[in-house]
Amino acid sequence: MPQNLREKAKLLVLAILALFSLALFSCQSAKRPRSKNLRLLFAGDIMAHTQNFAMKDYSLIWDDIREQVEAADFSFANLEAPVDKSKPFESYPTFNMQPSYPAAALDAGFNLISLANNHSNDQGSAGIKATALWAAQIEGRAQTKSEGKPQTRARPVFFSGITEGGQMSFRQFHWHEYKIAFIAVTELLNTWKNYEEINYVPPTKKGRAAFVQKIAGMKAALEPDLFIVSVHTSEEEYVLTVLPEVQKFYKDLLAAGADIVVSNHPHVIRPVELLGQKADKKIRKAIIYANGNTISGQRRLLNYEEPGQIWNYTGDGRLFEMELAIDEKGFFALNYKTTFITAFTPQGERSPVIKRLDENFIKTLSENGQKKDSKYYQARLDALKKIKDILTWQ
Repeated sequence: MPQNLREKAKLLVLAILALFSLALFSCQSAKRPRSKNLRLLFAGDIMAHTQNFAMKDYSLIWDDIREQVEAADFSFANLEAPVDKSKPFESYPTFNMQPSYPAAALDAGFNLISLANNHSNDQGSAGIKATALWAAQIEGRAQTKSEGKPQTRARPVFFSGITEGGQMSFRQFHWHEYKIAFIAVTELLNTWKNYEEINYVPPTKKGRAAFVQKIAGMKAALEPDLFIVSVHTSEEEYVLTVLPEVQKFYKDLLAAGADIVVSNHPHVIRPVELLGQKADKKIRKAIIYANGNTISGQRRLLNYEEPGQIWNYTGDGRLFEMELAIDEKGFFALNYKTTFITAFTPQGERSPVIKRLDENFIKTLSENGQKKDSKYYQARLDALKKIKDILTWQ
């Protein structure tokens, strides 16, 4: 072979080897665990009854948990009312919020918001469209101020729950190197009017099976690192237990590709089920069956005589936090924790604010001479502690 041909052949072999090495290195890099951990917080229903929207400064609602909500990378809540600035505040049975009320929750750090629930169409098509417009003006960009007040930590907000172009809305976004998908749906509507404008799933075997298939299709098409599904469940309110068919539905969603299913509507706290793999002893899936009310006016009076009566649960909620890391198989929980919260009306006020329901809060009440309240909230804390997490190994 002539010298020049031998040199060309040698260069070609070196080029092929270089490309092969680069491809091998890229594959190894893709499998290498990423170092940034993801912190999530899940709250429950944000409601606005008359005594809630009667207060002058809505930011006061969130002061006791603001730091905790902001510390998470993504903090979820269900917004249980339309947001239509052309209409006044309205309480039960057909809710409406002025934008100033949910804006205070966003300023407190909530940035993953479900708009799909049984009150989504309380104000008809006009209310749905107004809510969608309000969300569109906020979504995907960090807010710098609300009602003239600077945010303590500006960051993008993402919404799901109102259809777009006749199709279910969902959100896909990036955080650092992670790709996250989020969809919120409801199985329950108080009226059938304009149901096609809301992410609605019929609470039937056929309807649920179709939604499971949709989640499987989204998982395949989007390939998210983390897939969060919010379901406003069609179950009886004020019940602490979960129906077996609902448990099956949520586990079918996990099998189809969801990583976390968060459910609300009962207005009481229900268990969290954590699902781990026996092979590596890592928790990789979670179902939050209900986080109760984050803020509401449902518990207007404290039942001092029967603090365990079911209606007392409507004044309490849970913040469920997870810190996630990622390996070759995907996300897994490094740790998780529950913080109980309660709607507390300070002396001389008519509107409740959120307080952490813990021993320090109860001790403070006692030291302030509020012995009756201290005893009541201790009974509430004891009742909530009986709602245990479920750990399932697969």
